[in-house]
Amino acid sequence: MVIEMEASVIKVSAKGQIVIPVKWRKRMDIKIGQELLAIGEGDMLLIKKIENSALRAEFDDSVAPIRRKIKKIGITKEDVLKAIDDVRADS
Repeated sequence: MVIEMEASVIKVSAKGQIVIPVKWRKRMDIKIGQELLAIGEGDMLLIKKIENSALRAEFDDSVAPIRRKIKKIGITKEDVLKAIDDVRADS
């Protein structure tokens, strides 16, 4: 099996965001809100589309204890968003 690879140069914004070029979004059928898995080692970052329900289930299982603890403590999504805003305002 021959795998053809192609590269693109992307930039990181001041907020640490990257833009996936439109040709890659179309080729990989990446939609708005699509979850991606980022795996890094050394100076390499691999971004993979999450489409395998088994992978999603494994992720959900691994974060379930954290979610339970957050719910028990009473932290809400609004609390997290406010904390993010506060940190950004202090930066």
